Amino acid sequence: MTTSAPVLAVVDPYGPGALIAPAFREHGWSCVALTTADRPPGPLAHTWQPTDFDHHLAFTGDIAAFGRQLGRLGTVGVVTGLETGSALTDALCARLLPEYANRTELSAARRDKSAMQRVLARAGLASLRQVHTPTWAEVEDWLRDTGLDDAPWVIVKPARSAGGDAVRRVRPGDQLRAAFTMMAGRRNALGDVEEAVLVQECVRGTEYSVDTFTTGGVHEICGVTRCTKRSSGSVIGIYDSVEFVAPDDPVCEQLLPYARGVLDALGVRFGPMHAEIMLRPEGPVLIELNPRLAAGQMGFLSGLATGRSQLDRLVDFFHGRQHRKTSGYRLLRHVMSVFVTAHRSGVIRNPDSLSGLAKLPTAVRSTVTVPPGGRVRMTSDVFSVLGRVVLVDRDRDRVELDRRRIKRVERDLRIERV
Repeated sequence: MTTSAPVLAVVDPYGPGALIAPAFREHGWSCVALTTADRPPGPLAHTWQPTDFDHHLAFTGDIAAFGRQLGRLGTVGVVTGLETGSALTDALCARLLPEYANRTELSAARRDKSAMQRVLARAGLASLRQVHTPTWAEVEDWLRDTGLDDAPWVIVKPARSAGGDAVRRVRPGDQLRAAFTMMAGRRNALGDVEEAVLVQECVRGTEYSVDTFTTGGVHEICGVTRCTKRSSGSVIGIYDSVEFVAPDDPVCEQLLPYARGVLDALGVRFGPMHAEIMLRPEGPVLIELNPRLAAGQMGFLSGLATGRSQLDRLVDFFHGRQHRKTSGYRLLRHVMSVFVTAHRSGVIRNPDSLSGLAKLPTAVRSTVTVPPGGRVRMTSDVFSVLGRVVLVDRDRDRVELDRRRIKRVERDLRIERV
């Protein structure tokens, strides 16, 4: 007697979501791809792997019909691949699998960077001052009302994009107005048209990411990373490195209660989430929440640093192998992902200088590549980095030494304008 394979549906299986189906197929599952648009977002098109799926269903707007199709396939789980699919995941789970449903009335707030800040403010949690509007006059009024017209900087960003896409730090006044005008009506990196523009206060501190996996409204901490970023003119948030933090680091005493409060306020009941939080002198404040697995090789990095990733927890959950006795994480070794960036657009004249990065003493993986002909564009977001080098060792000093070597090579790149 044969038993049919259990079926998992992945909504918009792109970016970090591209890893879900292969992980479940290794355990004998059948996977269904649910897509919300005709094609994947441009920067993530290469991550779409249709051969990982036994069925592909394109959403046409009829949630009831879609639910019936999934029911006929015997679907026992629906999870988000990329945040573009999070609202559909919520709606389908509410209809078919309520035990895995996040609060649907807060779906938009888990996806929209403006709406999530409003929810936090109503919940009494630290939030960013902001205005989200298609009208420049409203921005001027907001600047006066908040006193930010005298601030050195404010942030302009799309409310529904990712990867640092078009995030800019500008001065109030003519710079802000120019950035506002350029952003309004722009199609972002995930394919949405931003009819309104999000302007927020610029906060200073150290940025951290908190990755979690939630079941039944209980939030397990999967890992905390410190994010070092740099700015170049108006371009802000260019990744320099990401490093795992030990759970007993004093910063976690401030970050983790706040992160759990954010998840509760935003109605998270199930699944992986990725929160980016700025730790200021006065305390933590959310930059954004992403309702999906952490991206940027974080699953691989988590395995190296802690032994278990968010994706491991997702697979374990659906196999009934939860680890409540060991909830949380341990730092097994020091792990750092170092980003290699281009400081200007042009042609790299010394590309061979990058070839030795993979041979550094603590390097275990390098994705650094130079396009044929050496032509690159200036790094402005995660989609335009030259690559990453993953460093691992039990001795943090050795990791730090290699980080400095990488940054020296990056600094000495000869990029000729053409």
